[in-house]
Amino acid sequence: MTHTARSPQGSYSIVLPGTWAAIPLEDEDRLRERVRSLVLERVGRNDRLARVRKEARDELIETAVRARTAGATAFWMSLEVLPGIPLPASLIATDRPWPEETEGLADDVRARLLAARPGAEVLEQRSGPVARTRELGEDAIGELREPSVYLEYSVPYPHGGGLLSISVSAPTARDADLYTAFFDSIVDSLTWAETAS
Repeated sequence: MTHTARSPQGSYSIVLPGTWAAIPLEDEDRLRERVRSLVLERVGRNDRLARVRKEARDELIETAVRARTAGATAFWMSLEVLPGIPLPASLIATDRPWPEETEGLADDVRARLLAARPGAEVLEQRSGPVARTRELGEDAIGELREPSVYLEYSVPYPHGGGLLSISVSAPTARDADLYTAFFDSIVDSLTWAETAS
């Protein structure tokens, strides 16, 4: 499904396969209400699950408020990649300026991305060069340890106006390369609808 978002630099669309929930960031009351209804919908009303609901709600609200405070402009949570097949992941978009030290490289977007994101891999995507970093880790789920993947993409805005930073957090990512390829293709689906004037 195609989702649209707005940032200070303009509007863009991105294709998020499966079912994703958008968490509104512009108003904290709406953010909290959306999280409450989402958790209730996903966990259910069973009294035995009250603690699970509360923990999920508190964790998700904390994550969304942190993202909002850090300047995020969009926050999506994956619910299912296909009907009945959950894909726990979140995608957060934030508007960022180019670091000052990259100004002399304005004509070479690839070099500018590498200067802005040392250690990143630069991917050639439909929108042009995109920098991606990847971090592998482990999440504790009770007594279990599950692999996780954290990806961060830096997508240059058209006309050099800054970077759209897309952060992906994917717990229980047992095949890091498959998850990385999946999210690379999602970021590759991004199209600019307009630029801010």
